[in-house]
Amino acid sequence: MAKKRTSSPGNGWHHQKLRAQLLPYAYGRLCHFCHRPMMPGQNLDLDHTDDRTSYRGMTHQACNRADGANKTNAAKRSKKAQRSRDW
Repeated sequence: MAKKRTSSPGNGWHHQKLRAQLLPYAYGRLCHFCHRPMMPGQNLDLDHTDDRTSYRGMTHQACNRADGANKTNAAKRSKKAQRSRDW
């Protein structure tokens, strides 16, 4: 049986602790994706760099997840385009 995880890959204990520390300072600042203020009560994420070696800062959860989905979908399209053959 697989061991249950408390977080997704890259969002372990250190990530969760840092997010909790930075969260109060995020309120009133602008999300670097949508440029709208982050307010108490909103779901916020601590955004990784693309190579996941550091952080870009706090963002709205929806903005961060949309950015990740866009990158994943672009990679899938690129991979699919590489597999197609000329008939």
